[in-house]
Amino acid sequence: MIKKSVLVSKSVIDFLYMFFSNIIKKGFGLLREVILAYLFGSSIMYANFILLRTTTQLLSQFTDGNALQANLLPKFSKIYSEYSEVSLQQVFSFSKKTMYLLFFISFLSQIPVLYYINPERLTFFICISILLSVIVSFSFFSSVFLVIMQAKGLFKLHSFATTFEIFVSTFILYPISLFSGVIGIAISRIIGMYNLIALYLKPLLKEREGYNAIISTKDLNLSILLLGNFVNIIILSSRFVSGLDTGNNITFFNYSIVLLNVLITAVVLNINTIVLRKLSIAKNRLLILFSVGMSLLLGLGMVFCVNTFGYEIIALIFQRGAFTMEDTLQTFNYAKDLSWSFVLISISSSLFQPYFSLDQNLIRNSSKVMAMVFIIALLFVITIIFSCNFSAKQNSLIMIYSMSSLSVLLAITSIFKYKKYSL
Repeated sequence: MIKKSVLVSKSVIDFLYMFFSNIIKKGFGLLREVILAYLFGSSIMYANFILLRTTTQLLSQFTDGNALQANLLPKFSKIYSEYSEVSLQQVFSFSKKTMYLLFFISFLSQIPVLYYINPERLTFFICISILLSVIVSFSFFSSVFLVIMQAKGLFKLHSFATTFEIFVSTFILYPISLFSGVIGIAISRIIGMYNLIALYLKPLLKEREGYNAIISTKDLNLSILLLGNFVNIIILSSRFVSGLDTGNNITFFNYSIVLLNVLITAVVLNINTIVLRKLSIAKNRLLILFSVGMSLLLGLGMVFCVNTFGYEIIALIFQRGAFTMEDTLQTFNYAKDLSWSFVLISISSSLFQPYFSLDQNLIRNSSKVMAMVFIIALLFVITIIFSCNFSAKQNSLIMIYSMSSLSVLLAITSIFKYKKYSL
């Protein structure tokens, strides 16, 4: 009984560290957007940068964040629950090699986009493409070891490390972007990630005693990578579609998503992370019900806030510098239209966590089927969008609502799979 009480207490403390650090990170993230809105507003230059960055972020959904967490956290949680000392030498070697590969893939993926937008300052945007590719590489490397940090139960350290990264990149964003333009956005992010690796992840690289932990491409199940980061894939795909008019519509979509993300992910993602780790070690159905219930309540609360106070909130946060009253109105209308999709996304994200806690060998086939359904549906929606004469905004709304609705259906399917394999 005492041991159980201690575990519950530690879970609460872990959640609080992650919750408050995420609030702080969202605050810094919002401050970054305020700075960018002040400097660039809804300019075409900034719109082109967002479209280019979205291309690399789509690639990153298969190489970092929730995708890696869904693949690696259950495995390393079990390893650290069984062994007191673990060697990460092979993990470091694999991660370093993959970094270089991701750099070239990322840069090549941006070439068609550069050709499509055909910017006046082509050399300038090629430099941006190179820096964005560096970010993809650094992001993968740091994500691997941040997941390991979580698997060790070091949520406090994880919270400090990730908060420090965004603090550094935000602190230097304004002076760098003021003098160098939109390229300063990428430079500030690289500096923040470098400091994260040097100060917080370097000690993990020195762990070379004990059980030899090994990761390979087999651990990076493409199907689970897609399902694990389906939330961001849906959002980024919709954002990419919103920018295909080569106008500034994508900037309003981007500011709307920033607002909605701040209101919903500060709690939901933290709960999902802890639920995934706990379920990887022991099954707990009450924990599942709690996480889904919280997602629903938060989602409905977010819709109410956006529809009731959205215009005032956006004006208060963004309306200064290059961000005009018209930009506020456009962003508010976009946020209202997008808000209900985030309720669906939050619910499906919580429903998927129990499924990700299962052994990958058990869910490999079902993951392939769900991933294939997701991809086919995505391609079908893209076909509909390009075959119909809709506006860029309408296309983005069709994309996000159709795919978020599908994600709920797939998440419900995953719960049935979880019940089958967890008995």
